[in-house]
Amino acid sequence: MQTSFSQVGLHNSGKHAQAQEQRKEQERPTASYEPIVSSIMNICVSVTIVLYNKRIFQVLKFPAPVTLSAIHSLFGHTLLTLIAGLGAFEPKNLNRALIVKQSIIWGVSVAFDLLSLKYNSVGFFQIAKLSMLPLAAVLNMYMTGDRPSRNVIMSLGWITLGIAVTSVTDVQVNMTGCMFSAIAVCSTVVNQVKAGQIMKENACSSMQYTHALTFWSGSILSVAGPFVDYLATGVRVDEWVRDNYDLPLITGIVVTSVLGVLVNITAYWAIKTTGAVTYQVLGQVKNSAIIVLGFVLFSYPVLLKNVLGIMVAISGAIAYVFAKILDQRAAEAQKGPSITFVDRDEEKQPLASSSSSGDLTSRRGNRDGEQC
Repeated sequence: MQTSFSQVGLHNSGKHAQAQEQRKEQERPTASYEPIVSSIMNICVSVTIVLYNKRIFQVLKFPAPVTLSAIHSLFGHTLLTLIAGLGAFEPKNLNRALIVKQSIIWGVSVAFDLLSLKYNSVGFFQIAKLSMLPLAAVLNMYMTGDRPSRNVIMSLGWITLGIAVTSVTDVQVNMTGCMFSAIAVCSTVVNQVKAGQIMKENACSSMQYTHALTFWSGSILSVAGPFVDYLATGVRVDEWVRDNYDLPLITGIVVTSVLGVLVNITAYWAIKTTGAVTYQVLGQVKNSAIIVLGFVLFSYPVLLKNVLGIMVAISGAIAYVFAKILDQRAAEAQKGPSITFVDRDEEKQPLASSSSSGDLTSRRGNRDGEQC
């Protein structure tokens, strides 16, 4: 009898092992190609939308960045509504007053981001976004009392130095562009901080939050956009469109609207399949690609001091990522070893919201630059 029980146990354990092997074989292709595909798609989409938006302003001479932001927001809401209808996520009703208030902050962020892109070179536009890292670090210290480590402070100082050199040596730098860039950076940091709080307090995903926000932000920008554009450019949008609209312009607006949604989707996918740290490194790859292609496609003059400033800023951003990794490992080492039991279904949940209540700088500028 003991032998038969042993045989049954061996048989069951053999079947269990075989089932595990089959499960591993089924999961292995996903684990091998998803991180690569998601990373490549996010890089391509993020780089393309910045360069295509710049083409709309510089080549097609479209004079209305804020109105373009309104179109992007309303198109994004429509597309997300269709995606929700297919069952990808369930729309969530959030407090109306809270969402309207946050929509105004969101609208200021995306509108001035495009105004910054219109009035600045691609290189300065992208490097200026890195100033969100030190700004977010200061805001995080003010709100939580957590002082950054020496390595983080040094990397942020390196970034600031690179931004300063880039600003001084950029031949297209101007007071209007700098002002728009500063407003875009400040409003984006505030938007991200508030977004993390809202999503945590209301237990909603990034897709649900974006869906709730885009309708109101698009509506507000649709009303305010033409007026703000007239103040910024001196051109009436309706008159310009009536006299200058053509197929390339319409195609460009539709393409950038689609890309705006794809930026968010691929960003969430990349964070889920690669992790937050790897996504930050990808952000520096995107920065470099956008800057290099900006010089190539828009024939900006290549000045050695300007290139050195860009390299200093990007190297500082990379150093910042590794400084955060060292801080994270040091914190884990202080906690000591622990044994945790994780449900297999929970292992498959997205990681995008895991840091919403912690370090406010872990999800910075890379995804913010993608709002374009």
